[in-house]
Amino acid sequence: NPKSGGGGQREDEVVLQCIANVHKEQRKFCLAAEGLGNRLCFLEPTSEAKYVPPDLCVCNFVLEQSLSVRALQEMLANTGENGGEGLSDLSEWAAQGGGHRTLLYGHAILLRHSFSGMVSTSRCLLS
Repeated sequence: NPKSGGGGQREDEVVLQCIANVHKEQRKFCLAAEGLGNRLCFLEPTSEAKYVPPDLCVCNFVLEQSLSVRALQEMLANTGENGGEGLSDLSEWAAQGGGHRTLLYGHAILLRHSFSGMVSTSRCLLS
């Protein structure tokens, strides 16, 4: 999907899905967010898609930035040393993270909900 503003640049849209065993039955879920003032994410069930279509418009996210959790921790430690001032925008957050450090501690991702435009961070400990 092109970015709003008519430019030709494309965004990386993702739908994050997981499979869980619930009562000895495999169930599929997607990460979702309502975005209408509710900042909480939830799991949208998608296993019964044949019978009950899932609301996938709440499951689309744009991958704004991805970097190792270690790089994120170092970046946050550096901003804490600078008087506790936070990073002013996403480009500064991305520039300081580097993204080329070790993946030993997993990945941190910055997601923007496609429907609402709200930003959420997620941390995955799997590496």
